[in-house]
Amino acid sequence: MLFGHIDTASLDECAHEGVRRAVAYAKEHDLSALEPGRHDIDGDALFVNVCAYDTRAFEDCRFEAHRRYIDVQMVLEGEERIDVQFVDRLDAEPFDEEADNMFLDGEAAASVVMTPGTFVAVFPCDGHKPGIAVDGSVPVKKAVFKVLV
Repeated sequence: MLFGHIDTASLDECAHEGVRRAVAYAKEHDLSALEPGRHDIDGDALFVNVCAYDTRAFEDCRFEAHRRYIDVQMVLEGEERIDVQFVDRLDAEPFDEEADNMFLDGEAAASVVMTPGTFVAVFPCDGHKPGIAVDGSVPVKKAVFKVLV
């Protein structure tokens, strides 16, 4: 997992090329102006899903993980907590190849509070539980870059 802010992150030497491209794209474009849905940047190699939802109670959120994509998640409006844990330390349900997704259960190793401008990059080894309410449920608009591994 990587955690940073798009205004201060220096990813030149420490990040996957696709993560660097996603952060650079976010710096150069007004993501908050995008409508919910998929927006292609480089076909299936790099695209961004914009979503809007209300954060939920901790117990109503689940860990998820992907095998083909790195997620670079950025909150555009509102705030949420994301918990993370290594996939091999969580109890996994069967992997859905078509959706590139599996759900997992267990305890978090770390948590980050996401506010506008912050980002978290989660890799295939990282289970992540997004959408957790910080101080009660609030509306969130978020960009989730999908970076092909």
